[in-house]
Amino acid sequence: MLSFATCAKVPVHGGRGVYGGGGLVEVEGRVVWGGYGGGVHMLDEVRSEWSRVADGGEWGGTLAVCGGRLVWVGGRKGGVKSKEVKELRGGRWSDMPDMLVGCSRSCVLSVSGGGMVVMGGGGDGGRLNDVQVFDGGTQTWHRGPSLPKPCWGMSAVVHGDLVFVMGGAGMDRAVWCADIRDLQSIWRQLPDVPYCRSSVCVGDGVLLAIGGAEGPKKTSSIYGLHGVDKKWKHVGDMPFACTMVDTLLLSDRGLLVVDGDTRQVLRITVQGLAKLFPITPTVKETGKSQKEADERLYEEAMSKGYVETSVTKCLILGAAGVGKTHLKHLLLKKDPPGQRVSTGLADNPVRAISFTLAGVVSQEEDDWFVVEDDQALLRVVGGTIRDGGVSMATSLEEVVSSFPKMTIHVSSDGAGAVHPDPTPARVNTTMDSGQQSRTASIEEELIHHFNHSSDKKKMFGVKWIHFIDSGGQLQYHDILPLFVQKPAVAIFVLNLSEELSHQPTIEYYGADGKPVSRPYRSSLSHKQILQHCLGAMCSQDARPLIITVGTHRDAADRCSESIEEKSQKLKALLDAGSFRIVYNGEELEEVIFAVNGKTPRDEDRHVAKVLREEIISVCPQPIKMPIAWFGLEVLLQRSSHDGILSLVECQGCAKRLHIEGDAFSTALHYLVHHNVFLHYPEVLPQTVFCDPQVVLTKVSEIVEYHHKLLHSPAGGVAAKGDLVKFRDHGLLSVELLNKFSKHYAEGLFTPHDLLKLLVSVGAIAMVGDDGIEYLMPALLPHLDAGHVTKYCQPGTSLIIMPSQGCIPSGLFCCLVAQLLSPTNHSPWKVCMERDKPLSLYRNCITFQLKHTTELVTLVDMFSYILLHIDTMSGKVCKEVRVCVHSVIKRACGILKYQGVQFEDAFMCAGASCSSDPPHLATVVSEKKWKCSILGRQCGDLCEGQLMWFGESGVTKESSATGTLPVSLDSEPSLQHLMEKVAAVIPHKYEMVGLQLGLTLTQLQVISPRQPNLEEHHRAFGEIFDVWRRRGSPPYIWKTLTGVLRSASVGEVLLSEQLTTWITQQ
Repeated sequence: MLSFATCAKVPVHGGRGVYGGGGLVEVEGRVVWGGYGGGVHMLDEVRSEWSRVADGGEWGGTLAVCGGRLVWVGGRKGGVKSKEVKELRGGRWSDMPDMLVGCSRSCVLSVSGGGMVVMGGGGDGGRLNDVQVFDGGTQTWHRGPSLPKPCWGMSAVVHGDLVFVMGGAGMDRAVWCADIRDLQSIWRQLPDVPYCRSSVCVGDGVLLAIGGAEGPKKTSSIYGLHGVDKKWKHVGDMPFACTMVDTLLLSDRGLLVVDGDTRQVLRITVQGLAKLFPITPTVKETGKSQKEADERLYEEAMSKGYVETSVTKCLILGAAGVGKTHLKHLLLKKDPPGQRVSTGLADNPVRAISFTLAGVVSQEEDDWFVVEDDQALLRVVGGTIRDGGVSMATSLEEVVSSFPKMTIHVSSDGAGAVHPDPTPARVNTTMDSGQQSRTASIEEELIHHFNHSSDKKKMFGVKWIHFIDSGGQLQYHDILPLFVQKPAVAIFVLNLSEELSHQPTIEYYGADGKPVSRPYRSSLSHKQILQHCLGAMCSQDARPLIITVGTHRDAADRCSESIEEKSQKLKALLDAGSFRIVYNGEELEEVIFAVNGKTPRDEDRHVAKVLREEIISVCPQPIKMPIAWFGLEVLLQRSSHDGILSLVECQGCAKRLHIEGDAFSTALHYLVHHNVFLHYPEVLPQTVFCDPQVVLTKVSEIVEYHHKLLHSPAGGVAAKGDLVKFRDHGLLSVELLNKFSKHYAEGLFTPHDLLKLLVSVGAIAMVGDDGIEYLMPALLPHLDAGHVTKYCQPGTSLIIMPSQGCIPSGLFCCLVAQLLSPTNHSPWKVCMERDKPLSLYRNCITFQLKHTTELVTLVDMFSYILLHIDTMSGKVCKEVRVCVHSVIKRACGILKYQGVQFEDAFMCAGASCSSDPPHLATVVSEKKWKCSILGRQCGDLCEGQLMWFGESGVTKESSATGTLPVSLDSEPSLQHLMEKVAAVIPHKYEMVGLQLGLTLTQLQVISPRQPNLEEHHRAFGEIFDVWRRRGSPPYIWKTLTGVLRSASVGEVLLSEQLTTWITQQ
């Protein structure tokens, strides 16, 4: 079935493996290889020779074919991932339209019409799941269905209308396919392959998995997917083991395999596989049949009508107790709440609407209504379907619980595979028999209406305004951006009876209106809280409309700072961020709208009406939802009495609406994509949150319980054992989370699942090696400014400064969680002293680098991050600086903060400028600094500053000439390592580093910024320095000679030469 023939080795390294550059393509019948910074080469199969045809593009870019021409896609340019795409014309690279997202090590496929698809890769914030599609006709880029997982170096192949993806860093053993013609397609999972990091190709119509690895051990096996058994079966073995290879289906139907790490090339002839491996529609025709089914479903749904909806997310922010909830009630034309109850992370938002029926726009009052009653919803929907419209009196009744309760940001990942649910059907025990009967009656009537509609028309249109009332405690400010992202409108609320510089008193009230904690002073002022939130808004790709509301209007005279003075200060902040501002008046000077929310009068209601009109004006263009999918949305929410359903339960509801099979997956993905439901297929594939408030409530329970322990009044909760760790150090455990029984569902959403979910969104990090404790940085106490100063050493402490002037809310806590996360192979851990953290605060944490004694302290100084390290090693300082910058980018990616830039700085110590108040000097090069006040270059970096760039603090060994080795068990000198190894095999730094125990994350930090010999030598030097400092594996010559002999490095001759040289000394 398979026969093999070796070909001439490619002349340069490259491909999907550790080198991460280039690619293998066929153009005009000729095979072309793009290597690791070593140019583009063409294969002469007759002579079995490779000849150079052009220079290569940016390091880490991918060679591909687009419109019959060679192109170079992305790469790394100047330390950042490039969006550039180059086309080879006349032996030179010329510009093509830039991609939407910069990337390196991506997978690029050619598609019909002269286009191409760029999938995944490494971005500035970490691995990407973006799919970017280039239209050859219009010469424009647009987004395709996002990959199920962020990944770089994966392998993909197009077969018919389907694209198959596997392998790479991030995919594990998973195999995914999607319809490449349909940009709304979802990714469907196929059976897992036997090995990680395999490469995909199609031979004789059969999907094949080439090579791969189990841990460090590579395989030479080739597996084929049996369409009937739906299993991968062994079909042959290659002459050599390999992983993450490049594959190419040749025009003569043969296969070409290139292992870019070892440069080996193999030609495979495939015959007779199709008879033994039948391809069922599950694999071969899934995309085509799925698209037809989706189109059929859509047409059937459209024949019954559709709904036009637009959603405007309106987030209410401010300190605790300023009156955010009272303002929400005023905007919704409701009476003020009867008792004070603290809002959780984000309260169950109310949907206010502007309603249209049968094309008629309602004109009553200011087109602002709130939906709150099941029976009214039924009359609206049922009457619309039966009669093509209902009277205004019926439609304007107040309704809510049946409509979706919450819109928050979720990923656009596919809904994942549907597997049998091991959990039995759950019975709602919170409803009596009368309620259950009445609910069933409403559901059956809804199903009847949705299944028996026949008029193809727009049933109704709704402009939804999602009011999201957020908690004002600072813990919530740091967690909220992880769950509620990209609002269209941000309403900042402040207390007019207090100055902007005032640090408000924080209290926490339970559901019964009674305090659960003693009052305490906020560590941030009203102005600083606003700045934190504005920093997050500045980091969005589309900045929201900003509305500033001052409550306690009648008490404003008690404050020494007038409303006009507050307005001027706030206007300066908002103008600096170039926000869209709603002004109070035509003069465009006043930005504060003053109201009384607790005892509103006519003037307060008028202000609320003005604000409602402003909010409605920013509603986006509506989207069309088939009425059947709208029915599924309503039915799923009515069926999920606890807010959670299994996929099987969702399928049962969909079946009642005749939505089955792949059509159900498509409909569910649509609802998730448009922020109606939450689904995390990577961590909780069988769980659908029909009420996203379930997740937010669990976080709120944690913060509320923490308040009870930390600030308990008399008779409060006593802290013992693990509760002390939770109270003092923000440490969570499964046992602690078992205390919060609300919203858990056996088999679907357990304390273990909650921990996995919080880790995946960046809210917590596992600490320790036993995996039983998790740190939530947002729960940590705040360190007073007076105690922080010991880490602020002018001239030597590095400052990482954001472009918008302050640290965006949530970024520092997310940064800490990512630094500690073991999934990132991080060398950081919390520094302990006598079984207690040395410094563990929400704004100041001391880490210890694993395998070393160096201590690193990160401090959130509000307007910048301060980095202090207790070492004299320039190499260690540089590694720490580069690592922190890299993880900051990753945290920004998690929070969807785009456009925010960070630069290095120090406290200015120039003699020619004023030192009062203290100010910064930004680093303009690795040796010069510039005063932020004078605005000009003022001097050279001192020795203590240079160490952050690896220019000082060099160890004695690295500068010494090095002593001759005594034996293979002696320690090598850096000079001899560089002379005998780095100078001989400069391009194999990554393979040597992996064998010496460095992680991929460490190697990404160390990797060359430019594809030249000097950068490769530098990388080798840093790898050897890490090995020496860590001492594991043993820092002796014997270890290195064994590494050189290993299969992945493959330098047996060099190992023997080195052994001979050592033994002869």
